[in-house]
Amino acid sequence: MDRCGAGRDRDLPLGKGHDVLNKALSLVDLFQTHGELGLSEVVRLSGFPKATVYRLLSALEEHEFLSRTPDRSYRLGLRFLRLGALVAEGLDVRRFALPHMQRLRDQTGQSVQLVVIDGNEGVYAERLEGTTPVRLYIAIGRRAPLYAGASTRLLFSFCSPERQAEILAGTQPVQHTATTITDPKDLMVMAYETRALGWTVSLGELQPGSAEMAAPIFGAAGTVVAALSIAGPDQLYTPEHVQEYLPPLQAAAHAVSSDMGYQSEWRGNRP
Repeated sequence: MDRCGAGRDRDLPLGKGHDVLNKALSLVDLFQTHGELGLSEVVRLSGFPKATVYRLLSALEEHEFLSRTPDRSYRLGLRFLRLGALVAEGLDVRRFALPHMQRLRDQTGQSVQLVVIDGNEGVYAERLEGTTPVRLYIAIGRRAPLYAGASTRLLFSFCSPERQAEILAGTQPVQHTATTITDPKDLMVMAYETRALGWTVSLGELQPGSAEMAAPIFGAAGTVVAALSIAGPDQLYTPEHVQEYLPPLQAAAHAVSSDMGYQSEWRGNRP
């Protein structure tokens, strides 16, 4: 039996698992329409056997998709509120970031990326192409591992220790280039340094000859909601270039954070 009490479905063939998921989602839809429902009402409205309904409701409650009222009815749980906030925040960060990304691109000539976490990967939510003759081509929606590259590693660095352990447990690092960090101990050292510094730079960790710098964007709740980065050919990321790019990158990330409602001390500008 697995932790959500639905062990009998856990190892079923895909077709059966898909059917179980469809049934669970159809129950969730009932609560969107009716608000609070008791077990017998869900059985009547769904047409499913009582044992099936009870098992699905228990699993949904275990994972906080449903909660119980004082009279033991069911209603939509807090997990939907948290997921809704994440979706809204993800949409907001792109909207708030875009004008600052355009300014940063004009100041540095580098391509500018906005990267968010999705599961155990980073996703490029927005990208502006640079103005230099040599450019990197990164598609919006591209996914990248959290252990390699400045923006994704920065997101990993600002995760809680529990979330970092979860990510490492669910990730099999791949040696993309000679500079890719694959050892979990080395990655944790780099994450500690990145969090302490407040920004990071990578050289050719995902693609030979490329480089990236990233700084965090904080949301109103004080957590990192995205990474703002600039990227280009590694010959444009010498130590002198890095010192030149750092102030406008930090200023842009700070501005987006402020627009997102972040009012505490900004932790992305440590020397």
